[in-house]
Amino acid sequence: MTTKRKPYVRPVPSNWWKNLPFYRFYMLREGTAITTVWFSIVLIYGLFALKHGAESWAGFVSFLQNPVVVILNLITLAGALLHTKTWFELAPKAANIIVKDEKMGPQPIIKGLWVVTALVTLVVLFVALYW
Repeated sequence: MTTKRKPYVRPVPSNWWKNLPFYRFYMLREGTAITTVWFSIVLIYGLFALKHGAESWAGFVSFLQNPVVVILNLITLAGALLHTKTWFELAPKAANIIVKDEKMGPQPIIKGLWVVTALVTLVVLFVALYW
């Protein structure tokens, strides 16, 4: 039997996610994808500048020194750190590591991931500065 009545569809405003802090933070975290796109574009621009010689590379370096670009890159760094922090907090939930018949808490895993991140960052900086 079919009915001619339309089903009730509750209206959902476009700003529904602003009502709860969890959803606001979720949208902020997902917004870090925009900063990742910016970083990717700058990286590709730098690779093409490197490919096309010293004059093109000098133009790229000049572009990077623009105050607006510096601010955008700092925002991108903040976005990357936020995204890293949230992923590191999710990693222990996925790992489910058991030591001596007890589930290990999240803190050792999170601290270990930050230590590895710091070490890799220091190695990359050392290679970049002294190679």
